[in-house]
Amino acid sequence: MNAFQAWLDFLGPAEGVLSMDPNDPGNWTGGRCGDGMLCGSKYGISAAAHPTLDIAGLTLDQANGIRKTDYWDEMKGDFLPGPVALMAADAAYMSGPDRAIMQLQGVLAVAPDGIIGDKTISAALAAKPADFLPKFAAARLFFLTTLPNWPRERIGWTLRLFRSVVTALELA
Repeated sequence: MNAFQAWLDFLGPAEGVLSMDPNDPGNWTGGRCGDGMLCGSKYGISAAAHPTLDIAGLTLDQANGIRKTDYWDEMKGDFLPGPVALMAADAAYMSGPDRAIMQLQGVLAVAPDGIIGDKTISAALAAKPADFLPKFAAARLFFLTTLPNWPRERIGWTLRLFRSVVTALELA
């Protein structure tokens, strides 16, 4: 199985139904609770990241197209080793590509420039999954603990991180 399909399969149980939770900043077009319109999130595609999209009418095929272009391709998933690509795409999906790239570069000890280029790809190719994946999960977790909705989401986000490590290791 290729890494992109493994990531889509991973997202299946983690994402899905329309959420209109007014306490989730991702459900607002302005990216903060009460800012903009409450349009929700569906299949993990949020109104905050896609404020002009008809979230309620979103189909799984449309969501997978967005997942490919806005997250997988932004993280250069086709050029990274499968385990790294899966974790990087999921980090981008949860926290945005810019944050995910900086986390990835930090864990790979690459000068953080916000661009996945030859240096980042080379470092990822040289990384040992058993060393890299827990460090990347830890970097993601440390960031998530700084978010205002951490107290409400901590159990789900932590379980998701552990599932992502296990899924990525299965690709190794």
